[in-house]
Amino acid sequence: MRELSLPLNSKPFRVRTKEAWAAFLAGEHELRALMDQKGPGDVSEQLVERCSELLSPAFASPAFELGRSGEKYELILTPEGDRTRLFQLAYFQRYAPKELLDRWNVIVGRTRNKNFVMRMFGQDVALTDVQAWAERTEGGGLGLELYCEKLAGQPAEEAHYIIYTLLDQALGELAAMRYVDYLDVLNAPAEGKSITLDRLADFAAAQIDPEGWDNACDPKNACERWSAYRGEPSQEEDWPLRADVYAGVSCCVPLINAYFQQDDYYMDRLHQDGVVPGFFYYPLDGVGRDDILDLRDQLEQAIAARCGEGIVTFTGGSTGTELGYLDFIAWDLKVLLDAAVEVFAGAPVNWAAFHTFRFRASGIGLKQGDDKP
Repeated sequence: MRELSLPLNSKPFRVRTKEAWAAFLAGEHELRALMDQKGPGDVSEQLVERCSELLSPAFASPAFELGRSGEKYELILTPEGDRTRLFQLAYFQRYAPKELLDRWNVIVGRTRNKNFVMRMFGQDVALTDVQAWAERTEGGGLGLELYCEKLAGQPAEEAHYIIYTLLDQALGELAAMRYVDYLDVLNAPAEGKSITLDRLADFAAAQIDPEGWDNACDPKNACERWSAYRGEPSQEEDWPLRADVYAGVSCCVPLINAYFQQDDYYMDRLHQDGVVPGFFYYPLDGVGRDDILDLRDQLEQAIAARCGEGIVTFTGGSTGTELGYLDFIAWDLKVLLDAAVEVFAGAPVNWAAFHTFRFRASGIGLKQGDDKP
């Protein structure tokens, strides 16, 4: 259990990233040679297998596509709708060797393609075959109802897979992840005016985010869509961590939701790659109500400065009736915790601790005080 509470045994993703890019740089000529071949039919399988090997130092289960754009080859890293993986891929992309970029474009997320046609399950479905009823949500995102007559007789699972893939092509995968707040796949056309899916990007550019749409598929921007949330503090005498929260903000809400649902899917997947999402927590007694957010910001800035580049990405925080919480994704947990110990030693809090986003794990003390429970 301690290995889950303090997962320091696996090689950190920061180190894995360096090793994977070194391997890719050494072997990418093989990928280019395979991509340049016009036969035989098993080249594609060989290509995927070799690329997986080159990326395996960083990723237990890499998801990618390969292609060409003009004179450059393309490595497209796909988050597959997983926002936690998006952070991981954005980090990995940031450290691509400069000498590699002369020959390769390293892209996170599938790009827009208005002429894309999906051929699967015996169907050819284009973006123009899908009707969309779109609206701007209260959170400034995109609400969608989609219907495709061609898929009316398909099993729901197959139809949904085709629709989701077409949506990624219509908006760009990262834009879809960032802006789509809800999506309903309909069994019959809805009332009111619709547009075809190939026009959805134009709608989003005009109605959803006119100023930021040009950068909607930038992974850095996609990672920075913040969501505020509110909680109902527990009235129980013995409450679990974060159950006292009444307000918070996050750019990686799936981690928050999975924690309270006691679902370790994201943690299991990220831990096998040496990535550790977690949070620091500390008492708020003695901290003025107007100073709570300033304290959290000061802690974040001080820890980030002491860590240096490439160690941590902070993803938000929350305020409880008793405790403050500072959330992050650690790319090198040991370096982060060493820095946090030094920062909390001089912070105006009686004690502080670290906890992963595993509900059933234990906290790890970083600063001891008389009133720590």
